[in-house]
Amino acid sequence: MDKRRWQNAVGIAVAVLFVIGFGLSRVIGGAGTGDGPAATCDDPVDWQQAGELDGRATAIVGPVVRASHEPEVGGGPTFLNLGNPHPDPERFDVVIYQDVRDRFDRPPEDLFDGREICVLGRVRDRDGVPQIILDNPGWITTR
Repeated sequence: MDKRRWQNAVGIAVAVLFVIGFGLSRVIGGAGTGDGPAATCDDPVDWQQAGELDGRATAIVGPVVRASHEPEVGGGPTFLNLGNPHPDPERFDVVIYQDVRDRFDRPPEDLFDGREICVLGRVRDRDGVPQIILDNPGWITTR
């Protein structure tokens, strides 16, 4: 292989590795998936300000005032209502689907009901209520 072809092959290989590395770092860090922590619980945002953060990855803190598991609903979600209980629209929801719920040592409603928590993830609006869909048990802690 002549020098010019070798340089082109190396350049392409470097570009491919860069793209793969960038993509993996975004998936692992969550910036590309919208689900992972791009913030920490060192400086969280209060649940009452979460509605202003639609689409942003952040840390949200607040008291769990109601926790319920709904196994009959698709995906078997657990809902943690922060600030105010469902159906009050002035609340923040953490949604934990069954596949993530199964990775907790104990049921999330037992772990978090009545406690102040910090949760990491991307805030999304659902019918006027901000929420984070939890993808990793490590992204939620008590305070």
